[in-house]
Amino acid sequence: MLKKDLKILKRKKLSGKAPFIRKLVSSFISKANHNFMVSSILLKLGDSNEQKKMLKLPEDFSAYDWVVITAYYAMYHSALAALASIGYKSDNHTATILALEVFFVRKNLLEKEFLDKLKEARELEEEYIQKFRMARRQRETAQYGVTKETGKNAAERLLKDARKFVNRMEQLVGDLERSGVGGC
Repeated sequence: MLKKDLKILKRKKLSGKAPFIRKLVSSFISKANHNFMVSSILLKLGDSNEQKKMLKLPEDFSAYDWVVITAYYAMYHSALAALASIGYKSDNHTATILALEVFFVRKNLLEKEFLDKLKEARELEEEYIQKFRMARRQRETAQYGVTKETGKNAAERLLKDARKFVNRMEQLVGDLERSGVGGC
């Protein structure tokens, strides 16, 4: 079933083999680490009255919604790095998750728990857009969701999961490079 779904996404040109994408592996990893760093900074800013005062922010300022969004994108970009390392590109969040499962989890190269973490992160991000389902892309509207505020605990949990996920994707990429695994 997963392979069939992935083929449909390939036909729609949302994913597929692309040997050139291997050149972008380190760029995807850099972007993932940048997103993680931004997420960490935003979480710490929410706890620092001194920093809020220096930046002339209200005392009750927090950006837990953006912690979730940037942590999710840290995970997403590291997943793209893993796929790029085998010459596979993805231009769609669903395709990325399916491809990870087909090419890594099913082949026992990646533990299922990491795929589950990415799915959970995406679901948390989707909370922001419940009333915007008709929007072109969910990720583009995540920043506008006003129906449910993300709490600090959820943001902290996701940031912790993101660090583990990004680290695991970096390890997977390194393992693939050392083993010479090339194609999907």
